[in-house]
Amino acid sequence: MYQIYSGTSTKPDSKDEAAVSRRDAARKVAARLSAHDKVGQIWGNLSAINKLYGMLAGEKDDSKYRSGKKINIKDTQAGLRLNGHLNKYRIPSPTLHLPLAADLDYSKIPVMVKLEPQMTIASGVSAPKIITAIADTGQTFKQLVKGGNDDLRQDAIMEQVFEQVSELLKSNRSTRQRDLKIRTYRVLPLTSIAGVIEFVPNTIPLHEYLMPAHERYNPKDLKGAQCRKEIGEVQQQSIDVRVKKYRSVTERFHPVMRYFFMEKFTDPDEWFVKRNAYTRSTAAISILGHVLGLGDRHGHNILLDSESGEVVHIDLGVAFEMGRVLPVPELVPFRLTRDIVDGMGITKTEGIFRRCCEFTLEALRKEAYSIMTILDVLRYDPLYNWSISPVRLARLQEGQSALANADGERAKEAVNEPGEADRALTVVNKKLSKTLSVQATVSDLINQASDEKNLAVLYSVK
Repeated sequence: MYQIYSGTSTKPDSKDEAAVSRRDAARKVAARLSAHDKVGQIWGNLSAINKLYGMLAGEKDDSKYRSGKKINIKDTQAGLRLNGHLNKYRIPSPTLHLPLAADLDYSKIPVMVKLEPQMTIASGVSAPKIITAIADTGQTFKQLVKGGNDDLRQDAIMEQVFEQVSELLKSNRSTRQRDLKIRTYRVLPLTSIAGVIEFVPNTIPLHEYLMPAHERYNPKDLKGAQCRKEIGEVQQQSIDVRVKKYRSVTERFHPVMRYFFMEKFTDPDEWFVKRNAYTRSTAAISILGHVLGLGDRHGHNILLDSESGEVVHIDLGVAFEMGRVLPVPELVPFRLTRDIVDGMGITKTEGIFRRCCEFTLEALRKEAYSIMTILDVLRYDPLYNWSISPVRLARLQEGQSALANADGERAKEAVNEPGEADRALTVVNKKLSKTLSVQATVSDLINQASDEKNLAVLYSVK
């Protein structure tokens, strides 16, 4: 139902006849759902709550909605309305993982009845709101309500691809034995500019841990802002100058990722297990990220789980090599900076990381047909854009949210060209081919990802 609702609320470019046709088809399905004896009420409740979620996502107040601030639900008009209607329109949490019931009995599913009294404003240009829904069973569901110019529909589809690939890894003996998997979470787009995201518990963005840790453990090193300033100053100069500056900065800025595991896991056995979990999950997502051409992998988009030690990647809108057409192109196949390597222990990339990369790539190559079949479905998905708008390209790196309001964003969004999908899928298929051996391919990828010439020209995230 959420997919149908999202399909009805899109505003496609009038020149894109296929997209307009799909939107109209979704509206016909919605009309049938609304008139259906058994599900009409559920559809009505879900539509009503989704509209209220959309209002909360879009509510803006720069003086009030600042990162990290806690706000009383009753002090926000949209929050108050959503809270007041949850008990009336009783539906399960949108982020609930709901298994199929063979007996069709869904009567015991917890439904939301109210919100916790306070919400928190998360970091980010769009100032997402973190709310906690309380169910009639007493269970709580933490949700991130996001509005603005980011299109969550791309994220939702990439999460589905991640889920399917994770299942393939579970069915392969070598990857199953090493517990190689991809951590996923629910993303529910409600419109092209609003949605609800499952809040991943016990996680902290890599950037949020590393910046204070650098100052704590290496107080005599350069500060993060100074590093960015020095690297930013030479961004328009020759590669040789930029590499020289990169080396100069890294000599005065030492990695500290190892301390995350020492701080969180004081028992030696637990420390070893969690650090291995970090290395394995980094290997699995690195290889999948390379195959799918996943970009925009900066420290804000990688979460660290403080209980399991695993990494969780978020914000998956830049995929299929779109990172290569950013104003500052991304040349690395995946993120393998000194801090990420530092968390892997004394063997760095030469131990567990390399072997797990090889096992993951081998498993993906074996399942190449299944992966291409999953991706081929995206050709016909009404929510997926194979090209990225110039406005979003600029905003991704410059953070210029004022470049476009929602209508401007849609107006400049590129119409999907048939050739775009073919190009993207051909590149994925080539990466899954067996031209080079698994070992040679992984060696080449690790070399590219850790090459100073590539790292020196990465965009410096503010």
